[in-house]
Amino acid sequence: MDIRYPKARLSPSKPDRVIVEFSRKDVESGYIDTALARLQILVEDKASAEQWEGCATFFFSGWDNDPRETAQIPEIRHWFAKLSVAFPYWFHICEKEGDTVAHVFRLLCPGQIESMKDGMVGWRFDDLSNVSAIMRILFNHQNALYQKLGLSEEMNVRLSEEIAQLMESSFG
Repeated sequence: MDIRYPKARLSPSKPDRVIVEFSRKDVESGYIDTALARLQILVEDKASAEQWEGCATFFFSGWDNDPRETAQIPEIRHWFAKLSVAFPYWFHICEKEGDTVAHVFRLLCPGQIESMKDGMVGWRFDDLSNVSAIMRILFNHQNALYQKLGLSEEMNVRLSEEIAQLMESSFG
């Protein structure tokens, strides 16, 4: 059986998952403190950052009856951008076997849903330079986090390779 993203399988803590809920109430009020507190726990010290590396995903509650994808909802995009300024460590905490990293990019980079073959849909970014800029910002913050917490260079390189592989598979 082919492994979809073999480098992403290298993360040591794959069996564990942290699922973070972002509520509609917090999004609509612009309140990021609850989400920020939940996320900061994952990187509050070296031991936590090592334990929770590559384990997190998230969802937005309260939009179950909304037919739009979360990346199509302006309030969610604005709120997530605000949260990402305060917590720019998505590359470190996000799981890398599913769609979480791509979800981060869809929320942070303008684009739209596009029909693909066989009834599938995808996301077309308006400008790939936005994707590159966000990637640079997130990598810079990842590097700063690793330096601040004394995380290993080996982990940083592995994680960077995982992200590169995910981006390569997403953009061909």
